[in-house]
Amino acid sequence: MILFLTTKTSHLLEFFFWMLGSFLIGYIFSWFYFKNKYKSELNENSETITELRNEMQSTIRAKKTVERGGIEIKQPKELDFNKIGIATEKDKNDLTQIKGIGGFIETKLNSIGIYTYKQINNLTNEDIITITDLIQFFPGRIVRDNWKGQAKDLLNSKGK
Repeated sequence: MILFLTTKTSHLLEFFFWMLGSFLIGYIFSWFYFKNKYKSELNENSETITELRNEMQSTIRAKKTVERGGIEIKQPKELDFNKIGIATEKDKNDLTQIKGIGGFIETKLNSIGIYTYKQINNLTNEDIITITDLIQFFPGRIVRDNWKGQAKDLLNSKGK
């Protein structure tokens, strides 16, 4: 009977160790599998988090720049009509006679208060820059087409 119990117990112990061994082998393999699986996901997520953090910092930095006055606000320039002369719609000359001024540019010049050849003749370099900004026309076009000289010639021919 003792021999029977020992063999039965030894079989149970052997069975127990086989089960424990298989459990440990499964546990170790699953630990490595899930460790590597979640480690790669964690690396991907940390890269995504880093990218998002960089984008947020650049966005925040841009907002801070704007708040500190990073955008230049231009004040509208004004012409000194005391120097160039004041004219009204009644005094209007046909400005399209000047090469480089078409109907569209004439309308823009009229909208800022320039109606006559005399006003164009009296323009200074500073006034020309201001007019270029106000009518949003090609820079240097007024000088290149010599609007002042043409206006002077038209004034002289009109006066004769």
